[in-house]
Amino acid sequence: MPEVADGLDAAEPAIAVDFDWKRHRKYVVFMVFIAFFLNSLDRNIITILVQPIKQEFHLMDWQMGMMTGLTFAVFYNIVGLGTARFIDGGAIRRNIIAGGLALWSIATALCGVAQNFWQLALFRASIGVGEGTFGPASMTTISDYYGPNERAKTMGTYLLGLPLGSLVGLPAGGWVAQHYGWRAALMVVGMPGLIVALIVRLTMREPPRGLSEGKAIKVTAPVPVAQVFRVVTRKRTVVHLLAAASLSSFSTVGGSAWFPTFLQRDFGLSIAQVGTAWGIIVGLTGALCAFGGGWLADRFGSKDPKYYMRLPAITMMISLPFYLLATAAGNFWLCLACLIVPSALNNSWIPAGIAVTQSLAPMAMRALLGMFVTMAANLVGYGIAQPAIGALSDLFTHYIGNDAEGLRWALIVSSVCYPWAAFHFWMASRTIGRDMEPYEVGAFGSQ
Repeated sequence: MPEVADGLDAAEPAIAVDFDWKRHRKYVVFMVFIAFFLNSLDRNIITILVQPIKQEFHLMDWQMGMMTGLTFAVFYNIVGLGTARFIDGGAIRRNIIAGGLALWSIATALCGVAQNFWQLALFRASIGVGEGTFGPASMTTISDYYGPNERAKTMGTYLLGLPLGSLVGLPAGGWVAQHYGWRAALMVVGMPGLIVALIVRLTMREPPRGLSEGKAIKVTAPVPVAQVFRVVTRKRTVVHLLAAASLSSFSTVGGSAWFPTFLQRDFGLSIAQVGTAWGIIVGLTGALCAFGGGWLADRFGSKDPKYYMRLPAITMMISLPFYLLATAAGNFWLCLACLIVPSALNNSWIPAGIAVTQSLAPMAMRALLGMFVTMAANLVGYGIAQPAIGALSDLFTHYIGNDAEGLRWALIVSSVCYPWAAFHFWMASRTIGRDMEPYEVGAFGSQ
């Protein structure tokens, strides 16, 4: 008999709700998608504004990496961990999503009035505070509306907000920055989130815990962190997934943060041009991958869960040579053509990875375990990779004497994490079947 986690009452035989939850859940996914669209835009608009900000404040690349990445990541993870604990203790997730969305929207707009490096870093940290609440709240809400055989595809649907935020927002933000300055671009993309936050608060319904599994769970207290860590260390799949998420984010998130600046330096693009080119590349390909990756993961993983991790291992290895060709290409169009493949595949692990965390953890630990993976990816991708690539760029520039070449070599060095991440995804695929929760295992192979 499975253990009942600390802080939980025993599962009840049925769940009674006073609304048509199977119909409402589609609206929930749509609203979470809109929130994630704004999340992506507010977080990543800064990547096409690095050059003008650096020039105005007379900064080095490592400082830009610290400001855009580390300050964001530290507060994102601290707040995210606390939010996950709060959610596992029974907090209303709809209110958390709405409050976080309002906070990060205001902070993005305030970045536009910053007068120095430290003010900008403070406001970026505030964006991290707001966005840190979103991941655990949205992941567990969707998991309570959708069962294990539907989660990866559904996660992929709401994760479409990430690439579509780039597709729509970066060209628009680049145009505003080109004509009205980088400050105006930050203020324009920040303010719409306040309206969406109000809509979320007033219209989204909070699902009962365990709704999708038909197992009513009444949460009376959050599970102790020590107990969650015991689950993590006992399950090798979780350990390999944490390693894979961290390593893949070093190359993919770190590279994505610096590639717009590389295009400006190497090919002389304006802010509007790089916003359009980069937005279209990562937006269209990323949208295809977010939904397609989730669909493929559910299609194969529902028959054998090893494919949830095996597919990301394959995509990491496919991406590597194209990423290297893009950094070495001396022609702009060849560079963009090569970027299509890694841009399409870089985030293919996210829908499956998030879905897997919700099947590897007991219900009372889902938010926290999901946050561990998100923390690992963001701390390394934003907090370590961005300043590290910036520091490598400064180092190579010092010896080469050209900032475009310096950044090129920094990006090439960062690609070493692609095959390393693939190794851990593959290792996770070998143990996932035996590490899944008992009530989740029965759902696989039933289709």
